Amino acid sequence: MGRYNTILAVDRFCVNMELARALGLGDTELVSFVGAGGKKTAIGRLIADADALRVGYTTTTHTPPLDGLPVVVGENPPLAATEPPVAFAAGRVANPERADEKLRGFSPDTVCDLFARAPFDWLLVKADGARRREFKAPGTDEPAVPAASTHVVPVAAVTAVGEPLAEPVVHRPGRIAALTNLCVGETLTPRAVGTVLASLEGGRKHAPPHATVTPLVNKADTPEKRALAREIVETVLDRSPIERGIVSSFETDYLGVIE
Repeated sequence: MGRYNTILAVDRFCVNMELARALGLGDTELVSFVGAGGKKTAIGRLIADADALRVGYTTTTHTPPLDGLPVVVGENPPLAATEPPVAFAAGRVANPERADEKLRGFSPDTVCDLFARAPFDWLLVKADGARRREFKAPGTDEPAVPAASTHVVPVAAVTAVGEPLAEPVVHRPGRIAALTNLCVGETLTPRAVGTVLASLEGGRKHAPPHATVTPLVNKADTPEKRALAREIVETVLDRSPIERGIVSSFETDYLGVIE
């Protein structure tokens, strides 16, 4: 495989902090997650094992609350008086049938301001939505990545491979088709998924120039799925200046880094 080496495969007892290490997180980070197939799960894992670090979670779109995480709602949340880890949002969505299950986030500029003044070591941001699909390409106005982001993590689920390029497996199939030269309805390949993750109109879209971009290919629950996920990451490394990618299975507590 030449330049590609799996340098990390960890056991079930340390996968969370190993995720932080694999992402290269330091003491003060604003990490934006984009894509589909595991954003909230990855964010939850980082929060659960942050140890002594102070962690906040928010969104620049809409998001369901994270299980077990207290939520502060308001345009000017009193963050200094709130014990982390904590989620915060600008308000509830307007739809009364969904107001208890969906939060409305902040603009990217507001998130940058909150990061500058809030008492957090890590601020984790869900920067786009995917309607619970396995794979996506961003729309014209997506993703809403804060300019102060130190890391951007494009996420895709390897389970999209072998499926047709169509809903309900993927979000925005037309955008994916335009980036891969596939036709809507054709079978998704590892190369196609990797091509989208590597693209400046795909996984790298709106990533600040100074940010570290690390793709995360999730749901690699079996050796066969891990091999496909590796192909995806290798495609990303071939087609972009990205230097490393992560293969994960949060169901089986597997984590691998390829660089």
